[in-house]
Amino acid sequence: MNEYLKAQIKTNEIIIDNNFTSNELDRFSASDFRWADNRTKQFRHRKVKKGEIYQFEFGKNFKPEISYEHRGLVIGVKQKLLYVLPIFSYDPAKHPDVYHPIDNPASKSDLFLLKANEFTFINHDSVLKLNDIRTVSVNRILYQQSGLIAPVSDTYKQIEQLVLQKYFPSFYYDYSQLQQKAALLEEQQQENDASLKKLTSENQEFQKQLAELQELLSKNNDKQ
Repeated sequence: MNEYLKAQIKTNEIIIDNNFTSNELDRFSASDFRWADNRTKQFRHRKVKKGEIYQFEFGKNFKPEISYEHRGLVIGVKQKLLYVLPIFSYDPAKHPDVYHPIDNPASKSDLFLLKANEFTFINHDSVLKLNDIRTVSVNRILYQQSGLIAPVSDTYKQIEQLVLQKYFPSFYYDYSQLQQKAALLEEQQQENDASLKKLTSENQEFQKQLAELQELLSKNNDKQ
């Protein structure tokens, strides 16, 4: 109880000192209320899939971690835990260099630009935070957005690839090398298959000619 009272006193002091904007005060109050209201509830029985977009309550966190209510892209599902990439509003002044597969493919930014005219689940340009995977409970879902980034799409595959590069660079390098070797072996196999097909065809033609020659010799022997 003493620790709780100390925390409340500290929070109240910060509020009185006007260290919070009214917007952030509203957001963290809503976050605390949701946590208190939902923490003992049973897990939600809903099927969540990769590529789906949800509105999440991420809670209070330290900067630069994402906090409070935001959209998120689900990139993994493990029972009642979800692996999520946060989505937030794009501000060109704050984010002058963001990755986009067409407009800025050379960028090494941790932010992936989602244009409103390319994705139906956003009303204005937003960014996907590639370097801040969040592991969250299914109970952090507030509601589902109407949009989807299909896992079979080039965009989703590129997002997963960029995440692997940022979180597991050594693994990604080894994986890329293995992919290149596999592609080279497949190419060599195709060349070998083509060569074998050609040899088989030539052998069949040779066998045909040999049979014709043997038949011709047999006829000549019969005439003698």
